[in-house]
Amino acid sequence: MSRIAVSAACVLLAVTPAAAQQTSGQQQTPQPPQALRYEEQVEVVAVTPVHGVGLAKLKVPANVQVFTLVPETGALPLDMASILSERAASVQIRDAHGGTFQPDVSFRGFMASPLLGASEGLAVYQNGVRINEPFGDTINWDALPVTAIASVNVMPGSNPLFGLNALGGALSIRTKSGFDVSGHRVTLSTGSFGRHLVEAESGGHGDRYGYYVAGTLTDEAGWRDFSPSTIRRLFGDFGWRADASSLNVSVTAASNDLTGTGAAPIDLLEQDRDAVFTYPDRTDHDLGLVNVRGTRQLSAQTWFEAVAYYRASRIGTFNGDAADADEDDEDDDDDGREFDAVNNISRTRGRGAGATAQLTRTGPLRGRDNHFIAGAGFDTATTRFDFAAELAELTPDRGTSGAGVFDEEAFVDLRARTLTVSAFATNTWSLTTKIAVTTSARFNRTTVRLRDQIGVALNGDHSFGRLNPAAGMTYQARPWLNVFASYSESSRVPTPVELTCADPADPCRLPNAFVSDPPLNQIVGRTWEAGLRGTSAPLEWSLAAFASQARDDIVFVSSGTLRGQGHFENVPRTRRRGIEASVEYSLATRMTLFGAYTLQQATFGAPLRMASRFHPEARLGEIQVRAGDRLPGVPRHSAKASLTARLTGRLSAALAAQAQSGQFLRGDEANLLPPLSAFLVINAQARHRLTKRLSAVLQAQNLFDAAFSTFGTLGDPSLLGDEFTDPRFFSPGAPRAMWVGLELQF
Repeated sequence: MSRIAVSAACVLLAVTPAAAQQTSGQQQTPQPPQALRYEEQVEVVAVTPVHGVGLAKLKVPANVQVFTLVPETGALPLDMASILSERAASVQIRDAHGGTFQPDVSFRGFMASPLLGASEGLAVYQNGVRINEPFGDTINWDALPVTAIASVNVMPGSNPLFGLNALGGALSIRTKSGFDVSGHRVTLSTGSFGRHLVEAESGGHGDRYGYYVAGTLTDEAGWRDFSPSTIRRLFGDFGWRADASSLNVSVTAASNDLTGTGAAPIDLLEQDRDAVFTYPDRTDHDLGLVNVRGTRQLSAQTWFEAVAYYRASRIGTFNGDAADADEDDEDDDDDGREFDAVNNISRTRGRGAGATAQLTRTGPLRGRDNHFIAGAGFDTATTRFDFAAELAELTPDRGTSGAGVFDEEAFVDLRARTLTVSAFATNTWSLTTKIAVTTSARFNRTTVRLRDQIGVALNGDHSFGRLNPAAGMTYQARPWLNVFASYSESSRVPTPVELTCADPADPCRLPNAFVSDPPLNQIVGRTWEAGLRGTSAPLEWSLAAFASQARDDIVFVSSGTLRGQGHFENVPRTRRRGIEASVEYSLATRMTLFGAYTLQQATFGAPLRMASRFHPEARLGEIQVRAGDRLPGVPRHSAKASLTARLTGRLSAALAAQAQSGQFLRGDEANLLPPLSAFLVINAQARHRLTKRLSAVLQAQNLFDAAFSTFGTLGDPSLLGDEFTDPRFFSPGAPRAMWVGLELQF
């Protein structure tokens, strides 16, 4: 179906008048907070980032996954990425940065990463606010306390309703409020890696007012050398509700000191898996987000919903690296000191604001159920980025000691401003009692304004616009069988960091020096999806096939001699195809079995030459990539399973396993080197209720101490000595660990 035809169908359904239909909802009695787990919810789904009035999940023509906090066993994960890795089909976690709180999340081969240089392809929302960083579309998973999360929607495909960057999917987070939680909880835990955690939440409400507050303090020494981190997170929500209106004001604050260790040569890891190649690698992240959400029921079938926000962030990095071997001689000072290292220092300060409003109408259309949403919004952000390179010397343990001398040619001071305005509409009409048809469209227009604060080399003005459509259908073939199919399109515009780092002849060093470059094209994602799903108590299952193509995908091409050095470029096409399946069996409250499997193939869709200086088969520093070669970092097979059981009235336990096949290394896009090895990791947790209010919690990670790696790249290991010649660098997974804690509820 053409884009014009889909858009026209959407408009025709949108303008058809709908008759009134009375809807009703039941408010659940708030329960005290308890131990929590993540369970798929099948009733309704929020089909836009502004959650609002949901649509029955069986009428959504995609394999949506919804996870909600409900009382159960065990301990909370450290971050939302861990929630997804445990339960969501087609989600894998990799640790490219080597930091506990800075993982990469891959969904159907598309990435949401905190690191500049990753090929970002997922949109992430918190209470209707897009939280991808405007400078590079990155995601900082460390900012939100897990305790405050009420539900997570995993929306697959190139869903246009979720705006920019939803090339392969979107994550929509809804937080708790005082009308969800009544009571107080405090958790203390300690254990491996020198990790100590204090976590608390409190909530309550009256007839019209409610409050909810949650906070986390985590401090750890880290399991690898020189890798301490401290996490401070706070969330608060204050709400008001009347018969036909509601208003919530929430605040998210974080001040985190993060340490990453990065990939290390495999020869070094064979000697000591705790070792790091060079250090330090520090990130300081401060965030403040104020969010205001309001709802007004205008009539029995019409709702108005709006979200407005202000967001301020500061990210500072200090990365110690070995110097480019070709520049060692140039970096000597007048005293004859040889500077064989460099400290890359960057600071990113951003402010953003925006608002989105939507109108929802429900009611019969020609005697059939109909659900229509239309809305518009804007987002604006200003970012100031500066960078400096300090010459340094390597210490005997490969740390760096700064000399106080800076490379004048490396200074960067850039001011970037982005503005996006959009309008969207979606309509779901029940053609018959068993068939529902959905059409959607969203128009985005984005401008990017770059101003060099040192000279004029980085100046640039760019604008991008596109109308993205979607259409799909669901068919309730049997009471226990639902069939769905859909087609969708979405787009992502080049970010400021990509636009200023796109020259292969003058590579930049992320997240640092930039050069003046030709503009990049925006990425357009197209996804076909079809599947089956069903519920027949006590069994729930789903099976889906998907095929996505990203035209003009933007990838970071490694070049130069330093880790993280390279440039961004458009590649004609990349493809992601696969099959995902999940099943859950619940036996009342006694036992739950869950399993998920994904077969996926992420490949380049056209031949190209890519820079890869350290590849042993490179010619003139380049490798030939063929159409069909697999994208690095995406395993072909992945599976996860869990068993949760209530063993006695006081004791409950859970066992979870995650497995995946090997993946190719960044820098080996031609698939010429052996991939990372496949691995299986098993985790366990248990909870024992000591008294009515006090429980003991035990959590074990990597129970059988598997030695595995989740990310690989190529580099120069000669810094370690002439005997180190293997260019493969791996990011090792964490070893066996255990934590114990006490949880008090009152």
